[in-house]
Amino acid sequence: TWFDRQWALNVMDRGLQSVQTKFDQSGKSKQFEALKPWLIGDTENLSQADAAAKLGMTTGALKVAIHRLRMDFRVAIETEISQTVSDPAEVAGELRYLIEVLS
Repeated sequence: TWFDRQWALNVMDRGLQSVQTKFDQSGKSKQFEALKPWLIGDTENLSQADAAAKLGMTTGALKVAIHRLRMDFRVAIETEISQTVSDPAEVAGELRYLIEVLS
């Protein structure tokens, strides 16, 4: 439904904002902006090698940074979801539903 999709998009947006704030607070805003496309799936015209060079990293280090960003994002999403359920055991099911709604 429209409501469920809006809920999912809002949860995703709040999770993204949470991760971005974490990067900003640690002085890594530039790194977040360079890695963000790999988080949101907007990498069609991007090269990991180019992004790594721009950030002064190896391609391997960039891949690790992308992996960590995705893990941080997942935790942020789970945290957002946990604020909407009464039982922590419900988080996994809600996360699956969020993915289903967005696919």
